[in-house]
Amino acid sequence: MKRSWDVTRAATWLGWQVEANWADPVLFLAYSFAKPLATTLILFFMVQVVSAGNATRETFLFLFIGNTFFLYVSEVLVGLSWTIFRDREDFETLKYVYLAPMRMLSYLAGRAITKIATATLGTAAALLFGSLVLRLPISFSPETLLALIGAILLGLGGILFLGLGLAGAALVMARHSMNLNEGLTGAFYLLCGAVFPIEVLPQWAQRISLALPFTYWLELIRRILTGHPYAGPLRGMGDGALIGILALSTLLLGTVALAWFAWCEHTARARGLIDWKTNY
Repeated sequence: MKRSWDVTRAATWLGWQVEANWADPVLFLAYSFAKPLATTLILFFMVQVVSAGNATRETFLFLFIGNTFFLYVSEVLVGLSWTIFRDREDFETLKYVYLAPMRMLSYLAGRAITKIATATLGTAAALLFGSLVLRLPISFSPETLLALIGAILLGLGGILFLGLGLAGAALVMARHSMNLNEGLTGAFYLLCGAVFPIEVLPQWAQRISLALPFTYWLELIRRILTGHPYAGPLRGMGDGALIGILALSTLLLGTVALAWFAWCEHTARARGLIDWKTNY
């Protein structure tokens, strides 16, 4: 256990160096804050223009919360698979990671922590901006913050497991398959109710949406921050039921993701793909 923690801690430090080595810490933190704030402002003005000023505050609040917390999904999902590609082909260090006396899962956990930390900074900055500048009715009571932290941690389990599955796929796929991972993130963005209410989707898309853990996660977060439900198909479901479905889906996703990663890792070793070069 201590060895795994040491590996995770070292991988977290390495991830920070990779992410922030182009700037001093103050400039990097400024960039981390500016990115989500710019996205929030773009979304705000897009809503105003498209609706010709007729969009209600509740409409924008729905979009704001979904877009803000989806940052965790995009950062971790793309980040973990991108870690494999960069270590394997840009830095050519993946083979040394496998030669070292450590587990790859501990290494990826550390790299994921870096992504989670940067996503948390961006999310916190966006929430404060929305509350203080845009005057959105977001609750920040101690009870709300505790419930929000619990919901985020529960949702992060599913995000990490899915990111691990994509990292496993990256071990046996060429670099240009990165487009597939980014496309999958875009599909989740559309289907899980991040910016579009799931009831406006076609029936076949709604069925896919209700099979995604992120749909229940974002609905739970919206309820915690605003005090009322949003998604039409989930309005008759209590918060406890949302938590139960989210926990069960995370458990199932974790089982599948760990088995899939083990298979991909075995295949990559057997086929000599650990030091595979596919960039050009």
